[in-house]
Order: sequence, then structure tokens, then C-alpha cells
Amino acid sequence: MTCTVAGMVKEAMRRAASSVAQRWYEEGGWNTRTYAELELRAHHIASTLRERGIRRGDRLALRASTRADWTAIEIATLMLGTPLVPLYPTMTREQLIPILRQSAPSLVVTEPGFDNATDEFPLPLGELVIGARDGDLGELITSDLSESGSEDIVWANVGPSHLFTVAYSSGSTGEPKGCVILQRQYASVLEMVTAAEQHPERGFAHRESAFIYLPLAHASARLQQLTSIAVGGEIIYGFGGSAQILTQVGETQPTYLAGVPRLFEAAVAIAENDPAQLREVFGDRLIYALSGGAPLSAEVQATYEAAQLLVVDGYGLTESSTAIAIGVPHNWKPGTVGKPLSGLDVAIAPDGEIIVRGPNVFSGYLGQTQATAETIRDGWLYTGDFGELDGDGFLHVTGRKKSLIVTSTGKNISPERFENQFRAMSGTGDFVLVGDGRPYLIALAAPSPEHVLDVARLRDTVKRINAQYSPQEQVKKILLVERPLAQEQGEVTASGKVVRHAVARNFHDRIERAYEGLEDDALISLDNALTRTPNTRVPYAMS
Repeated sequence: MTCTVAGMVKEAMRRAASSVAQRWYEEGGWNTRTYAELELRAHHIASTLRERGIRRGDRLALRASTRADWTAIEIATLMLGTPLVPLYPTMTREQLIPILRQSAPSLVVTEPGFDNATDEFPLPLGELVIGARDGDLGELITSDLSESGSEDIVWANVGPSHLFTVAYSSGSTGEPKGCVILQRQYASVLEMVTAAEQHPERGFAHRESAFIYLPLAHASARLQQLTSIAVGGEIIYGFGGSAQILTQVGETQPTYLAGVPRLFEAAVAIAENDPAQLREVFGDRLIYALSGGAPLSAEVQATYEAAQLLVVDGYGLTESSTAIAIGVPHNWKPGTVGKPLSGLDVAIAPDGEIIVRGPNVFSGYLGQTQATAETIRDGWLYTGDFGELDGDGFLHVTGRKKSLIVTSTGKNISPERFENQFRAMSGTGDFVLVGDGRPYLIALAAPSPEHVLDVARLRDTVKRINAQYSPQEQVKKILLVERPLAQEQGEVTASGKVVRHAVARNFHDRIERAYEGLEDDALISLDNALTRTPNTRVPYAMS
């Protein structure tokens, strides 16, 4: 057993030296790089960082889009023993300043055009700027390194208890906190995930070509990247919106794809619900895909099943070094997030919260002793999620503890169960319940680029779900939102999770009007049909 991420990556890259490691789009076509070439490139980067003054233990912040260079920079930090602090490209100046202050990196590596707030919070070694296009490392490659070879590559001596990363969540529950994750903690999750993914007959055939497009600053995408490296597979880097990404999937023909429900819903819309066309979208080589964030609707799942495409789910937190449970083709039950990883203890607390104990549990929140003590108790990580373990050992995630709505009547309601049922039955866009401190629940329904809002279907679906709940838990009104929830507005995270407090803030005036009983052209009352009668379909509109 290898006890460090650095050791695992180094060994894997040497084993797969002649295999293709990366495929990325540049200058009108797809380029590739072998593992030997990737290691040499990472060595060049590491040498530049050494020249800049970076030493083992110094933290390096990386703010860049998902690209092959991101991986090369990460490997360079492993060579140096430099803990990485990933930053989302979409972070605002206000979000960056407290993160930089808390994580105290020595240097920021960034793409051009980003405001990294280093004028207000200067770093010891400043910034290095890479090129705007993938493959252009800009200031990270110095001219005198062009002649160096593999014999010059040196990996620092990194131990199991050395810091691997300070990783920040995407902030769906408020201010992000820095998760301190050691080399041995992340190495353990890599070992558990690769053990779970290994098929009894096919081995790691699905990892031959893995397509990644989510932000690599996000825990899930970063784990996908490092898992592929650990087994010597190729990583394909996607970019753009759903339609662009699906075009790239068709061009590159991956064997594995990790994404969020919106991508898989978009594919069904593009295929016009035709299983044969859907199979063409993903190509003949795709063995299976992983979807995370929310369940796919029954309608969408049925189309994938008819196309003989398996889409599984998984579950984890940054605090658990990402993964807790994953679905795999040889051990899968629809409607679950798979079985907990072997080597973890997963239990359900008396109030229904999922708790986890194992070698991948993080060391705590950077500089936040109280928050750490509230999250890790008696060796157990309290996830903040509600869930159930069924008789076959599969994990069901039913809601977020911090998302509880407490109505003015004192009723505690977990909104995710209702929202997930709605998604599964309707296949529409975002659907968010509000009602904290209110006498009843209202739902906000937003379109997506793939879905318009059909009023009749919305009303019928909510009424059918309402019949399963007590009166206090039922949705009384639906407020139609004219645009999709937007990351730029802070309403969804980089990985597609809804930020409830931002939705409530941004639509505050319309929510107030709905509770006051004032007229709104896009307010559906479940008791009296429409408050006023708008068009029967609300089209998608750009914000």
C-alpha cells in the first residue's frame, strides 16, 4: 500500500510511461501527450517554481479552467511537496480575499484576466500567469529548460503526514471553509475508489479514456483526474456548455464520463428522447457514466436504459477527501448512490444524519477549531446529509440537514426529498422549495436551456407529490422563474448545486409578493389553478 498521493502518482506514471495520458483541444484539433511527456512537462514546471522560490511545504494556489495544464501543474506540486490550494475560476474578489488570507499561499498560478485580489492581499512570491489557451504555460516554462530530459526529474521526499491540499468547498451552505487533507488521507481514498471501480473481468477498461469537464478545483472532478492517473488511463478535457461538451464527447469517444444531471438531460433533449440517437451522442465506446448532484428523472433514466447506457451515481464530501460511496456496473442499485467504499464505516445517526469513519476523513478546517469540533465527533465525520442504508448495504441520500425549512408552525421539513421526487417525475429544470418562517411552502421552478416550463405538467406533478405528504409539508404555490438559475448570480455552485440562500435573496421581492397574495403573471396556486392565466408554457430566456 502506497501511503502518499505523490508516491501513487509517481509509480503510476512510470508504469504507464508510453501510454497516452492526456487529450485536449488546441488550434483546431485534438492533441495528445504520453505519461512520460506529462512527467517531463511537470518537471519543467516544478523547476520554474523552484527558481521562483517555492520550497517543500509552501502552498501554491491555482486558479485556472479545466485543461491539461491544470493536471501538469498539480503533478509539479506533488514533485515539489507543495500543497495545492485550488481556486474556482468563477470566484469573485470578495470570495478570494478571505481564502487567500486563511490559506496563505506563497504564490498564485493563474490564467490571464482574473482579478486575484493580490493588490489587496499581496503574496510572498506574487503571481505567475499561464497562457489563455490549453498547452500554453506562459510564465511557468523558462527557456533554459527545453533541453532537460527524464534523467533530471526529481521527486521530493513526501511523507504520509505531509499536507496534500487545502481544498475549499464550492460554498452551497454559506462561507467556504478550507479542508486540511493530508497525503495519506487522499491516498486512502484513491486506493478505495480504484478497488471499487475495478471490474471482475474488465478491470479498468472504463478508464481507458475518461472525459472530464467540471471545474478541476471541485473535489469530484479532481478525484476523477487523479483516479485516471492512478490506473494509467487517458484523460480527455472538455470545455464549454452542454451542447459543446456533447459534441466533444462524440468526437473523442470516451469510455467513461463523469458529469452532472444537466448534461445527461441535455443529451436526451438533443437526441429527442430517441434511444438510438442517444447512443450516437455518446458513441459506442462508453462503458458507463457517473452523474452526481441530484437524481436523474425516471423519464431520462428510461431513455438511457433503452439506449443500453448505464448512468450510476456517487456521494462524497470535500471533508471525506471526496468519495464515500460510488456506483459501479458490477455493484449497482438504481435510486442509490452505491455502496460505501470498502474500508469505511458508514452509519446513520439517531436523527437520520449520515456519519462516516475511516482513513480518508480530513484533519479539520484550517484555523477553525470550533467548526472542526462540530463536524468530527468521537472520530466520526458528521456529513450534514440525511440518508438511509438499505438491507443490501446501498446508501440512499435523502436530504441536507442544513437545508431544513422550519415553517412558522414549527414544522421541520427537509426540502430535497420533495425536490428530488419532482425532478424524477417531471424532468424539468431547477425546482427549489422556500418557506422558512412562513406558514406554508412555495416552490420556485426555473427553466434550463434544455427544458421549458410546462404549467399543466408542473401543476399535475406537484399535486401528485403533495398527496404523499401531510398538509404542512405540501407545496401550496409554484412561482415560475423566467430564466435558469445562474452561477454568475451565485444561485448554483460550479458543480451545479443550488445555493438556497442566494435563490431566496435574488428572488426575494417576488417571493414576498407570492406570500402576500399579490397578483403575479407567473404564480400557480395549487388550490385555485392559476392566480392569473399566463401562457401555458414559459420559454427559456437568457438573463
